[in-house]
Amino acid sequence: MKDIYLTRYSVRGIKTLDQLVTLSFYKKTISKNPNTQEYNIKGIYGMNGSGKSGIITSVEILRNLLIDPGYLNNPIAQKNLDAIINKQTEELFIEADYMVKMEERLMLFRYSITLLRDVSGKYVISHECLSVRNATSKTESMDTLYEVVGGEIVSIVGIKEQTDFSVQIWNKTMNLLDTATMSALFYEKILLMTKKNTEHLKEFLWSALCLLYLLGKKVHVYLDQSDDHREYVAQSSLESYIDTEKHKNEIGMLLKNLLKMDNDNLNVLSVTGNIVLKSSYMFFEKDVNKLYDFLHIFKSDLQGIEIDKKENRGFWICDLIMVYDSYKIHAEYESTGIKKLIKLFAYLKEVVGGGIVFIDEFDSNLHDVYLCALLEYLMEYGEGQLCFTTHNVGPMDVLKQRKKSIDFLSEDHKIYSWKTNGNYSPSRLYRNGMIEGSPFNVDSIDFIGVFGSGGEDE
Repeated sequence: MKDIYLTRYSVRGIKTLDQLVTLSFYKKTISKNPNTQEYNIKGIYGMNGSGKSGIITSVEILRNLLIDPGYLNNPIAQKNLDAIINKQTEELFIEADYMVKMEERLMLFRYSITLLRDVSGKYVISHECLSVRNATSKTESMDTLYEVVGGEIVSIVGIKEQTDFSVQIWNKTMNLLDTATMSALFYEKILLMTKKNTEHLKEFLWSALCLLYLLGKKVHVYLDQSDDHREYVAQSSLESYIDTEKHKNEIGMLLKNLLKMDNDNLNVLSVTGNIVLKSSYMFFEKDVNKLYDFLHIFKSDLQGIEIDKKENRGFWICDLIMVYDSYKIHAEYESTGIKKLIKLFAYLKEVVGGGIVFIDEFDSNLHDVYLCALLEYLMEYGEGQLCFTTHNVGPMDVLKQRKKSIDFLSEDHKIYSWKTNGNYSPSRLYRNGMIEGSPFNVDSIDFIGVFGSGGEDE
């Protein structure tokens, strides 16, 4: 196991998910030396509208809450939450269990957070809690490290003893915990200010908050373009302010700032408009060279990738140019599959390096053979975790080699996990509608009422 491993994730109250949906990434009993490599990949299957993208979107929200103290004060984030939080539940609940090796002990943490609209109509944190237990313990009861209700700390370890750190946390976060998480405030208000101060390092709460923030930094989310509504929300919010050509030219940079997209943390390569600090250009070149090695596997006739760069003060604005034997072409004019691989490159690198990555619609625009080969590689060599949504049944026979690697999300938002059943193929059972929660209840004759039977007098 490397660093932090996500063992369970639950969400309720986003998009169509009005009931609690729970993903399990590891077995219930945890040994002293867990073999997480056997559980590092999960594919989520389900019909359109079943809630798969809602799960991935909620992970992106959790990441933002954990690392960005200004997230809930961002009007664009608020507008996005207003659009995607379920109108029936009127609140978003997220809970994550993750295990961490601390010195010689293996600890299991549970973090939960609830967002609710306040009297002004703004989404705030109504409840936040972090608890812990020994991961190998047979009891499931956990000890609370801190709990926040309605922006007020109701419990925090060490406060009764008036330890310096607990008192500092209490004072530094006062009146801020309804719009920012303890993790994000700890990083901004304490950790950044006390880098040279080691007196708190022995405090368990100090370590726990560092690890919670690290969880947020290690989680990365790729949303399929049709399910990534952030740019649309930002664009519609700012339309009234864009009245000149100059403003239109600046809108890309402004949106990226406001949205705090994952690109900033992962160095995600784009086919066009990569904004690169001059001081970091050497690293960008290395990434592009690695990207070429990656794409060359899929396109043997690709001979290189050139960088077309234009200066903009302290930055280079870089486009990618694909080089072939007798011609060059801007990456924008490549196939949708190659452009998808360019965007996914940084996320796949993160899985290999130990990150926790969620990818929505992993299979869209990717050939079945490519997808299966990538999954086989990541299952064998990935030191992190990958959870992805897909409609493609092809990878099922690759995924079935690992435990807890296939989940089915039914139309009524219930999770059914694949369990080995002799030599039966999960893809065959899925196609035949023999798996509980299977979506294959549509027959060809169902379309006659819509399009007719093709007769001339129809």
